Amino acid sequence: MAALPPLNALRAFEAAARRGSFAAAAGELNVTPAAIGQQVRQLEALIGSALFEREGRALRLTERGGAALDRLSHAFELMGEASAAMREHAGASRIVLALPSDLAGFWLAPRLAVRSSAPGLEIVTRDPLTALDDGADLAVLCSADAPAGQDSQLLLRETLSPLAAPALARQIRTPGDLETLPLIADTSTPLGWTDWLTRRGAYGIAVQPAFITDGAGPAMALAEAGAGVVLGRKLLAAGAVNAGRLVSVFADGDMPGGESYWLAFARGRRRSEAAGALAAWIRAEMAGFTDAADEL
Repeated sequence: MAALPPLNALRAFEAAARRGSFAAAAGELNVTPAAIGQQVRQLEALIGSALFEREGRALRLTERGGAALDRLSHAFELMGEASAAMREHAGASRIVLALPSDLAGFWLAPRLAVRSSAPGLEIVTRDPLTALDDGADLAVLCSADAPAGQDSQLLLRETLSPLAAPALARQIRTPGDLETLPLIADTSTPLGWTDWLTRRGAYGIAVQPAFITDGAGPAMALAEAGAGVVLGRKLLAAGAVNAGRLVSVFADGDMPGGESYWLAFARGRRRSEAAGALAAWIRAEMAGFTDAADEL
């Protein structure tokens, strides 16, 4: 199954659901109604369920679409608040931070939204190392090893864990139960369900993912909607877990993810005071997540 871009398809659905038509959503997002319709249909195909009932040109949300709308609208509101926070100090030194889009949306944006102040910050979500070569001040990236050729610091080692919506999680008692339930595989992680079962010593259990995505965004959206169990990145899922939209399926289900988060600067380039302050804040936020996880 082809994976969906995590933000574009979800944004198209949220706008169409809130505005009540593809045409109104297209006007808001500055695309064509056909593009909105195509992205919504792709999202429906991915989750295997209709999100709208079409009545002529009018749209009416299905039960599943209605359940997702408030959560998605809240997430995009947070990102809007984060963008406003970035613009608060337009006269401050401009800083360019590069990081993957999933990390920007799920980890960075909620924190910027509640931060009391922010520098003149530009966020880019293309390849972080390429962005550093092109002049970005600092980057956060996820990889198995320290990025070659850069001044880098280890922030956090990634952890994967089976996560599901509460109603689905209550159906699971042992790893063997996973054979009968829909699973979600995120191909952006180097390890998957087979690795998790092997590490648990659960040999002989055959699992076949019902959904395959190439990013945490659609994977967690599917899990929150109750479509299946995801082997999720705990750092990115922390907001959904803290809010009770996702829960850990097994108390001892954590597994090293094979990757780590790194803070990187371009080697040989002078580091500004503002960039250094932002780096210190990122390190503190990551350390705070580690401390909170240790208490669980």
